[in-house]
Amino acid sequence: MFDREDFVGVLLLGLCLVVGGVLVYSIATGTRFRFTGPSWVGVALMVLFFGAVVYGLASSRRGRWPDPRTGGKRRWRWPWQRSNDAE
Repeated sequence: MFDREDFVGVLLLGLCLVVGGVLVYSIATGTRFRFTGPSWVGVALMVLFFGAVVYGLASSRRGRWPDPRTGGKRRWRWPWQRSNDAE
């Protein structure tokens, strides 16, 4: 049913369902949840997030499809320059 590529999406969907359920429970019962764990977890998550962003930006520049007109790889363009493809 699910391929290997779908795992990240299913994982994020599950995370969203858990967080949404906790938030609905908190709203319905009027309870407040407070994180009492170590303070370094927030810094570690922030470093992990920005590291993933940098990795995603760097890896998206590497593997691009070749340009069908020239056979070479296309240079990066701004979104408003995309209309040149139709010409």
